[in-house]
Amino acid sequence: MLKTKIQAPVFILGMHRSGTTMVAQALASAGVYPGAICDHNSEPLYAIDINDRLLETAGGNWSDVPGEELLESSLGSALSEIQPRDLYAAHLKVATGSSFRQWLHYSGPWMVKDPRLSLTLPWWLRRFPDAKVIWVLRDEAAVVDSLLRRQSLSYEAQSTLNAESALNLARTYSANAAKLLKRYGVDYRTVYYEDLTSSDEALQRKTWFGLYQFSNVKPGQMTGFAQRGLKQSEESVAKASTHALPSNGPLVSVIVPNYNHADYLDERISTIVNQSYKNIEVLLMDDCSTDDSRAVLEKWAAKDDRIEVLFNEKNSGSPFAQWERGSVWAKGKYLWIAESDDACALDMLALHVDALERNEKAVMAYSHSHLVDEKGSFLRDFREDYGFIFGDASRWKSDFTVEGKVEVAGSIIFSNTIPNASGVLFRKSVFDQVGAPETSWRLNGDWLFYARLLQHGELQFFAEARNYFRFHERTQRSRAIASYTAFDEILAMYTIFEREGWTDTKTLQSARAQVAMWWAGNVFSMKWTWDVLRNNVRLFGVFSRYRSGLLSYLVKSALIKSAGAVVKAMGLKEPVKKLAARLFPKTFFPY
Repeated sequence: MLKTKIQAPVFILGMHRSGTTMVAQALASAGVYPGAICDHNSEPLYAIDINDRLLETAGGNWSDVPGEELLESSLGSALSEIQPRDLYAAHLKVATGSSFRQWLHYSGPWMVKDPRLSLTLPWWLRRFPDAKVIWVLRDEAAVVDSLLRRQSLSYEAQSTLNAESALNLARTYSANAAKLLKRYGVDYRTVYYEDLTSSDEALQRKTWFGLYQFSNVKPGQMTGFAQRGLKQSEESVAKASTHALPSNGPLVSVIVPNYNHADYLDERISTIVNQSYKNIEVLLMDDCSTDDSRAVLEKWAAKDDRIEVLFNEKNSGSPFAQWERGSVWAKGKYLWIAESDDACALDMLALHVDALERNEKAVMAYSHSHLVDEKGSFLRDFREDYGFIFGDASRWKSDFTVEGKVEVAGSIIFSNTIPNASGVLFRKSVFDQVGAPETSWRLNGDWLFYARLLQHGELQFFAEARNYFRFHERTQRSRAIASYTAFDEILAMYTIFEREGWTDTKTLQSARAQVAMWWAGNVFSMKWTWDVLRNNVRLFGVFSRYRSGLLSYLVKSALIKSAGAVVKAMGLKEPVKKLAARLFPKTFFPY
């Protein structure tokens, strides 16, 4: 009997229909079949019906999202009788049993577009586990504007949203999509509407080429796309005004662990002693620096009676040993570990104290970080890192409070989302209960420590960048990431996650697979010694269990890196780029 070969579909997610429709129509023109019967948004009607029924079974709808547990339970059992061949037949609008007719009709690439997929994706992935996902994102103000405008149109899905509920809905969809894509290890591509319609023709061309390549079709139109105008002010997503922050209250213990950061100490200490919140005690610590650090620290101690110094006679070998020693000294209700090369806004401490005083369930509060260079000049917003890791950084665009266990199970499992201890205020009683980070770890001790601490309460985040995380060649993180030991620490941490049951097995497997790719991306940047080589061979054996195709990725990376080095060494980089552009004017070469 002749059987149709059903290709894995491409699912298109995103709350902003102008962007997702633009992508769907472009892919359709390039040969990706959108479905026999679609609405005006290029969404197949059968998929809309299925997704609506799935949400209704869980007690909600597209604008009234069901609770997480209800939705997960519903997706596991609802419409279980529908099989992949049934869906493919509905997509082609042929009888299920007509294999020969179905094969004659179509057997090429196909796609399913529907914003509801951000909620119902697990149901579809159980039927098409090899599916790819394109996730289209746009500025929140534009998404809110779109939702509010469309609800008044008779041919759109009806709702009664206002600016606040529309913003919350958009963020719920994005947060759920990010969680599902990570948990299920889906092959996905995040694309920004602003890049698809950029006035920079090279960027627009590059973005569209990447989408066509990802969808395994010959590139179609790659330039000439333009944005639709915004009709509504970005005030729709403006923050509510804040109340006055305290200047006094419970004692805060500030510890400053230093090693060879003399150049940054004046700025660091200045942003501590000049905080608008005044009830602090400060411990300036030094771990046997070889520069002028101790002289700078003693100068500040002589000027402010809130400051004490504590100098080690022998280097501890770990920044976390200093955390431990400082926490024993601390007498305050709250603890701030202000790293010696960072800086911050002068109201950050008051904001954090106020938050923890108002919310007794919270065990820590932290502010968003900007990365700065040696001179304090802006390098990048850490939301770029969130976007790279999770696909969407919109969650970190506004303040939030979250149950710690939920944050660990869904986000911290994939990355240390608290990038810099300098931006955090801890409730010291819980800090003492958990204990300081692993002093034998050089990089990821704080990551594991946060996971442990958050088992005991809530986390509060503030979206305005008040912490300035200095990144330079002597930064602990920049040194350690170039070593295999950083990845050994992560593997050891995941063993603890598994033992303690902090997340489910599927999410843990996806996290390990992600770290395998991080290792593969860093392996050729490590210093090549016999010890490094031997341990990377060992790590390859470990990571190969979690990520298929790792060897081919490494071979490809090595060839690309080698070819690039040869071209660069011969001084041919620019001529080769010009020749490629002349011979293939409509093709984007990622390498």
